[in-house]
Amino acid sequence: MARLPATQEMRGGKTPRQRVWEQVRKQPERFTQAQLAEFGKVSDSIVKDYVKVLLKAGFIAVIDTEPAGRICRRNIYALIKDNGVEAPRLTKKGETVTQGSVNEAMWGTLRRVLKGQSFNFRELASFASTTSQTVGEETARNYVHALAAAGYLECTKEAVAGKKAQPARYRLKRQMESGPRAPMIQRTKTVYDPNWNRIVWVDEIGAEDETL
Repeated sequence: MARLPATQEMRGGKTPRQRVWEQVRKQPERFTQAQLAEFGKVSDSIVKDYVKVLLKAGFIAVIDTEPAGRICRRNIYALIKDNGVEAPRLTKKGETVTQGSVNEAMWGTLRRVLKGQSFNFRELASFASTTSQTVGEETARNYVHALAAAGYLECTKEAVAGKKAQPARYRLKRQMESGPRAPMIQRTKTVYDPNWNRIVWVDEIGAEDETL
């Protein structure tokens, strides 16, 4: 089954897993699955599946149990590895999903490392890469082009062609620093900002192509 676009999966700019993760961080020392479902307004099945992979990945641990009826008992959990504001993206095996985390690395670099400074896509790829995750130059190029088209970036120097070719340089606009969560490039040829919970740009040419 195809995955829904982010705008259809999210409520208030947040996926169900994101809402679960935020509840985990609000009560890190002690929580149950029932509490996560109630306060995060997420179904029991989604909470159960996400808690299972968080356990496998070592983000949370069972610290105790408590009565849940006459016979049954339920687990009490605690957060032991904080991933920060973004919910860990994990497979069913508890392995990290790199898609999305690369955009987060680039967006974080734009906001914190290169704030107010001009850069090109090669520099962004270099600064956003770590020993555990490499950001490819082509990935950085596509993300920069999408952010520029969506109005997040201003061009400070046009690209130079020929023997002395140089890529264009950009700077993040102060008014477009929407928040800590990375703007998303969706399959529908749009840029969606989860901080503002809205689509900020639509590729009109791409949209027309899809209707042919």
